[in-house]
Amino acid sequence: MNNIQKSYDELPYISAAFPGTSPARLEALASFLSLTPPPSKTAKVLEIGCSYGGNLFPFAIANPQAKVLGIDLSEVQINKAKELAAQMRVDNIKFMAKDICDFTDADVSDYSKFDYIICHGVYSWVPNMVKDAILKTIKRFLSPNGVAYVSYNTYPGWKIKDTIRDFLIFGTRDIDSETAKVAKARELLKVLGEYAKFCQKDGNVSQVWVNFDSLKFHIDHILTTADSYIAHEYLEAFNNPIYFRHFIDHLTENNLAYLAEVGLEDVFQSNLGLEEFDSYINANFNSRIEREQILDFLTNRVFRSSMIVHKEIFPSDFSVNIGVDELCKLHISTGFNKTKDGYVDAKNALMKPDYDWLYQVFTDVYPASVNFADVAALLKDDENAVKSAYFGFMEILAADCAKLTTYERPKIVYEAGKSRLKERARGYFEYFSTTGEPVIKIADELNVPANFSQFDAFIALKFNGKNSLENIVKQTVKFARERNLEFAGKNGEAIKTVSKNEYQKAAEDYVKDLELKLSDGGFLENF
Repeated sequence: MNNIQKSYDELPYISAAFPGTSPARLEALASFLSLTPPPSKTAKVLEIGCSYGGNLFPFAIANPQAKVLGIDLSEVQINKAKELAAQMRVDNIKFMAKDICDFTDADVSDYSKFDYIICHGVYSWVPNMVKDAILKTIKRFLSPNGVAYVSYNTYPGWKIKDTIRDFLIFGTRDIDSETAKVAKARELLKVLGEYAKFCQKDGNVSQVWVNFDSLKFHIDHILTTADSYIAHEYLEAFNNPIYFRHFIDHLTENNLAYLAEVGLEDVFQSNLGLEEFDSYINANFNSRIEREQILDFLTNRVFRSSMIVHKEIFPSDFSVNIGVDELCKLHISTGFNKTKDGYVDAKNALMKPDYDWLYQVFTDVYPASVNFADVAALLKDDENAVKSAYFGFMEILAADCAKLTTYERPKIVYEAGKSRLKERARGYFEYFSTTGEPVIKIADELNVPANFSQFDAFIALKFNGKNSLENIVKQTVKFARERNLEFAGKNGEAIKTVSKNEYQKAAEDYVKDLELKLSDGGFLENF
């Protein structure tokens, strides 16, 4: 364990937020799947392996009545997290340097039980005794109707990545410094990739690299990642992927149950969509768990993000039956872009054209949420339209392109004297506006990464409820000109401005886009 602590102290991750871990999303998904989870807005939340707290701060800031605790083995990261909490004035979050194997009742005397327990990027990267401690902690401290989240690398997809990892560990075995190890690993990756490519020349295919395309794909991806990712994903002493069925066995040993994946792919993509193969799977694999495992084999799955609950509350005959009542529990926020080929989601994936009218409804009210019951009430005189809306909602959920909550999310428009940047979020934006190399990444109230630059964070602070939008534009022009900055368009490219009027227009568009980003992220409040 000391080696793990040393590596994270020497080369820590920048602490990011992950949408799937959001207690608000976990609450929504569990409700959607017919459970009765605790309200996230007043929840007690624990994160195991919290790093600098980047995954906890957005939730704690957005939910002042919640109580949040983060623990991590690294004292360096925990001390920095405590410093950030004080600097950003987040008063409902605490951090503790703790080995999960030594986690006791005394450590949680202020919490007793937790409604949501998060463990992202830890389970596969620790020895078996720690894996066991993680699940025992979940069993012991998860509230009766609570939901836990655990992510882990999976076989068979990790088999070829294991080969790459073993190669890199061998090639860096005599190097002590984490930074030097990563530099050597990058060199080795390039050599391995070039050699594999060489073996493909003139039809002289090396028997070693029959999976050349897959190998090259992974090598190319690894080379684009940060040093910290290479260090902790490929050079750590522990990275033990697991078959899904073995993870389920471990849950069963601890009297826990698997609910679903946070992306709902096991709900909406529960088969291959190929009748010949799906009928064979259904005939030969009886349980939901067996079918999930066979699909992992057939799709070469590399990673899972699973929701876990107490076995006592999980029906033995659990099956996913999504009707109108379940759908009505969700408030869904998403927007679409209309292209010549049809509507595309935020990931630029083309949506089915059958529900174009519904995509436009979502886009018109975005970032406000939409509830199926409200849409159905408006369409009650047209049964076919209600059916179309139902299937359109399901299509959006299946695409995993939306923010999900059990409560309404409003669209707040900035207006001086009426709305402002949330007071609780000011310290968060102050940190990002004054820190050139932040150790956490900015995210919105639902843990979705938010694309705010340092300059964006600085201008966001001008949305204080006192400045008019016109004044914010003036200040933006002033500060941007002083720094010789050009504004970027939606495609990320700099907008070329020649005249003063063009620059003014670019600034106005920038402030308008920033206002929408603040509203979308839940950063604005009426007062």
